[in-house]
Parts: sequence; structure tokens; C-alpha cells
Amino acid sequence: MTLETMELIEFFLIYYLGVQVMFSILVFLLGRIVLDVFETGVYESPKTVFQRTLTFVTNTFLGVGPYLNKKFLKYSFLKRKFFMLLSIVVQIVASIIVYYVIKNLLRAIFL
Repeated sequence: MTLETMELIEFFLIYYLGVQVMFSILVFLLGRIVLDVFETGVYESPKTVFQRTLTFVTNTFLGVGPYLNKKFLKYSFLKRKFFMLLSIVVQIVASIIVYYVIKNLLRAIFL
């Protein structure tokens, strides 16, 4: 594996983790506005292969923010916003750790 390929893998990892964090921030800031758009791309009980595929792709790329928001719905508005903010901070730290672990593993294995 060449250095350019490893850098490309690292770029896609940064992109994926960044999209997850940014969508979580959007859910925190805009709430129902973003979640309504998200829920149009997700089927509750998908029946066809197309519906399953669309739901899987949507949840894979944007799923952390709406998932956490759904878990925090049982709390009051202020608690929910606080927990969402706290989870975004944890998600940022976890994304940085995951990035460096995978980056160092790739470099240790292939270089």
C-alpha cells in the first residue's frame, strides 16, 4: 500500500467522522428542522431492498445525532440540550482518538 492510498483512507475517515459530528451539532442547534429532513430518508420498518438500503446508508452516514436525540427525548428540553452538548464533546474526543488509532495502525502495518 502506498503512502497516497493511506492518506486517501485517512481523508475518508476524517470525512466520515466529521460528518457524524457536524450532523450531531446541527441536530443540537436546529432540532426538529433537521430531524424532519433526516426522517424522510429513513423508513421505520423497511420492507423492500431499496428501502433497507436507503435506511442503512442514511443511518450509517448521519445516524449518531438523531439516535442520541431519540434517546434523550425522555428528558426535559434543557436536560436534553445539555446531554446532547455533552455527547457532542464526547463524540469529538472519541473521533480524534479513533482517527489517530487507525492512522497509526495503518502506518504500522503498511509502512
